[in-house]
Amino acid sequence: MRLLPLLLLLLSLTGCGLVALPFRVTGDVVSVVPVVGKPVGAPIHAVGDAID
Repeated sequence: MRLLPLLLLLLSLTGCGLVALPFRVTGDVVSVVPVVGKPVGAPIHAVGDAID
């Protein structure tokens, strides 16, 4: 039963969304680091936006 939501999520991340996902996740994770997170995370997240 847990496999069905995961499968639906993977089907919605086809094409460019699947390629941009690692950049978006990395940008979000880096952005929570104090002091340097926002300036470093913004360009990484922007790459994900550019791919989409």
